[in-house]
Amino acid sequence: MLNQSQWEKINDIISSIHKTKNTKIIRLIFLQKLTNLIDFDFSEFDIGLLETTTSPRLVDPVVVSKFDKKFEEAFIHQYESIYAPMDYVKWLFMGTESMVYRESDLVNDEVRKKSSFYQNYLSVFNLVHIAGIVIASGGQFSGAVTLYRSEKSGDFSDIDLYILKQLMPHLQVKFELEQEKMKQNEHSLSFLLKNQYSLTNREIEIIGYIYQGYGNAEIAGKLNIAPNTVKKHIYNLFYKLGVKNRVQLVKFLLKNQLTDLWENQT
Repeated sequence: MLNQSQWEKINDIISSIHKTKNTKIIRLIFLQKLTNLIDFDFSEFDIGLLETTTSPRLVDPVVVSKFDKKFEEAFIHQYESIYAPMDYVKWLFMGTESMVYRESDLVNDEVRKKSSFYQNYLSVFNLVHIAGIVIASGGQFSGAVTLYRSEKSGDFSDIDLYILKQLMPHLQVKFELEQEKMKQNEHSLSFLLKNQYSLTNREIEIIGYIYQGYGNAEIAGKLNIAPNTVKKHIYNLFYKLGVKNRVQLVKFLLKNQLTDLWENQT
């Protein structure tokens, strides 16, 4: 089914998966090298969280696409903030085993095109054909590779799916190893903030000062950075945490029992 060149590219990706330590870099390299095997217009590789038995969530997306940064951010932001609950294949993330899928095999095309998710989201961005990998480690959803094509590019082929199936077990093994590391750090609040919400060390530090009631100028003085830089950090962390102001931020910290990290900060 595949020629020698394709197998060589697959083996190169597999080698990168196993020899790279940083999960975020693995995801970026994976998508970049996958462009040499499968044609797609947009791709994302997310960490998967199963917050309850009925609430899977995609976080910390790594994106490789043919579009500019503004388009990428708009596509991801609208999914996360508006359309995630409408995703008609979200049930895939509830499974206990890894799998490769093509959306057209799962959802009737007529039904799909009548949905709000298709008409108001996928069609608007012209990314209407979808295939991917759902990664389950330890019997639980832990990651997702999602590939998109425009209407003009056409649907994904059987060969595309075959390639993804060769790569899937190696991603699963890597995520199982990473899951063990996460379990060892599961009580670390800073680890949670970094990995679940993609916050940087500086953003976590600034959250602490906000929690303790400091203003932007005071924070800038303590960190020896410009007030405008503080504003940029605050804008980014508000976006990542899904809050709009300081009051909502403090409520978020209290609700999620994250305040202990800064209780002794001076």
